[in-house]
Amino acid sequence: MSDKVATIKPSASLAAAAMAGLLGMGASACGKLPLSKDKKDDQAATTATATTSADPKVTSKKNVPDMTFALFAEQCKGRSGLVETHAACGGAGSCKGMSFNKYSKDLIEHTCKGGNTCAGMSCIDTPADTNLTAEALYQKACSGCHAGMTGEQADSTKFKVFYPKGGDATKAVADFSNRSELTHVSIVAFGTQGTNPSGYEYSNMPAYYSKYSRAEIERVVTYVRTLTPTAEEYQILSEP
Repeated sequence: MSDKVATIKPSASLAAAAMAGLLGMGASACGKLPLSKDKKDDQAATTATATTSADPKVTSKKNVPDMTFALFAEQCKGRSGLVETHAACGGAGSCKGMSFNKYSKDLIEHTCKGGNTCAGMSCIDTPADTNLTAEALYQKACSGCHAGMTGEQADSTKFKVFYPKGGDATKAVADFSNRSELTHVSIVAFGTQGTNPSGYEYSNMPAYYSKYSRAEIERVVTYVRTLTPTAEEYQILSEP
């Protein structure tokens, strides 16, 4: 065996990928994988040079020292987006859109999820409206789980909410009825997840912000709020 140590020179594409990872969240999180063919090394190196000075997901950045929550929410609504807040951690944004950092006062546009910086709020972009009616949206996306019942028959005037084992049906209905319309919009948009008292994670409803526009979500929420809520206890097998 030779006592010489081989020196391996990484390709430009590999070096570019490593640099992107060191500088923050890698481009592969929301873009294409690093180029790997030797004949494209020069192109990869050029791309890396253009993006390593900032996060490659960020498409614009400006300082807005007088930004307020109300102004941000208004701007977000104007682009059919949905507001999401972040306590401390960067990279928690659910989707592409704009984000504001409360410390640096920077407002950025970014191309995919996880593009937000530390502590602030994001505006999550939603798809174009498909012009479905509220009732059509309800039948397509909601009724499979939430259709109320009268006896053994589905009742289109009722909306079923769920509560965990040991909960209170009356309280579940009251909680649903007392929520604001914006709260219901956010629940439909971002889904319901959390940790139950036994320590197990639950995910009871998927997020719809990537499937329906803000206007569609608002339409179906307005429709659902005209229905009569009923409650059903759920338990998964013998979960504690």
